[in-house]
Amino acid sequence: MNKVNGFTTLTITLMLVSILVSVSVFIGKALVSEKRIALNEIEYRVAHAAAEQGIAEAMAWLKVDSTASGASGTVASSAAQASYSVTMTPNAITPGVIDILSVATLPGGGQTRISVQVAERSILNPNHSGPAAPMLVAGNLPTNGNITVVGNPNGGGPGVPVSVWSNKEVNMGGSAQTCSQQAYAAGCTTNNAYSYKDGSNTVKGPDIVENDAGFPGDLVDYLFGEPDTPEGWINVEKLATAIVDSCNDPLITGGAGLFIVEGTSDCTLSPMGSKSAPVMVVIKDSTLMINGNGSFYGLIFAYDSDSTDGNDYKIKLNGETKFYGSMISNYNEIELPSGNYDSIYDQEVMCNLSACNGSSGGGENPFVTLSTVPGSWKDW
Repeated sequence: MNKVNGFTTLTITLMLVSILVSVSVFIGKALVSEKRIALNEIEYRVAHAAAEQGIAEAMAWLKVDSTASGASGTVASSAAQASYSVTMTPNAITPGVIDILSVATLPGGGQTRISVQVAERSILNPNHSGPAAPMLVAGNLPTNGNITVVGNPNGGGPGVPVSVWSNKEVNMGGSAQTCSQQAYAAGCTTNNAYSYKDGSNTVKGPDIVENDAGFPGDLVDYLFGEPDTPEGWINVEKLATAIVDSCNDPLITGGAGLFIVEGTSDCTLSPMGSKSAPVMVVIKDSTLMINGNGSFYGLIFAYDSDSTDGNDYKIKLNGETKFYGSMISNYNEIELPSGNYDSIYDQEVMCNLSACNGSSGGGENPFVTLSTVPGSWKDW
């Protein structure tokens, strides 16, 4: 009887040991498999991060040099390492579009590929190709003194000139006049002007578009293609060459670009820029004064970020100033004191601001930015 009991005990013990060994083997295999899966996931993430870094590096290179064709590098972590190689090639079908392909490779031979298309565009809203008039204002515009406005010959469409575009009334006073570019070159007078004030006689031609129900309700969107919201304004700031707190900052006077002036109650600008290197200045929540005798080439946007806060910002002009480009404002009231002021729509200046002839090469043109073509991102 004891022999039978001993045999039974031994059999049961061997079965239990076999079961434990089988369970241990199974758990071991499961743990090894789990570890392999985790390692593969880590390697995939590192490879994907490397490919994304390649895309970012390629876009950075293209902003500096539009002729850049390749880049490479390595991304390493404590768990894995991946090298990436990027190619940038012009799209064979769509001019101005660049195809970027980033391939990240793991030491074991695994790869991750990411491709995207980017295109250059003007920092100005491409739907408008620049402002339609040399003076574009949301408030009342009293034109006093010796003020001459030279219109955009195609501001209202081919062959339809626009000198002033306003949401409210345009009051002609003093010796104010508007004329064509040809008339201005020959000497603008009441005989060849579009609109003029001559003594008690006031003539307003169709080039002055006032009290217009179609005036843009959002000038930030009209100019930059971004809504006048906190989020939209952040995107506008990303386009800026520099954001400064003084209109005397040497960055503004040092070269072409988009400059945003914030945090000053008074902004005084001197003549600056040139036809080939104009400046774009956004004056945020500040009275604007242009002083001195000389020429300003570019675009000024006098921007009131909150028209309901009771602040009454003004635009003041002193001295003999010739403004080549466009002045835009969403101020409720604009004060243009008596003085000699020529506001001239210059096609070459506006073309340089809107990059109408394309970029001369990435970062060489401060008015051009790179944008991802929607729907072109692929990471499979």
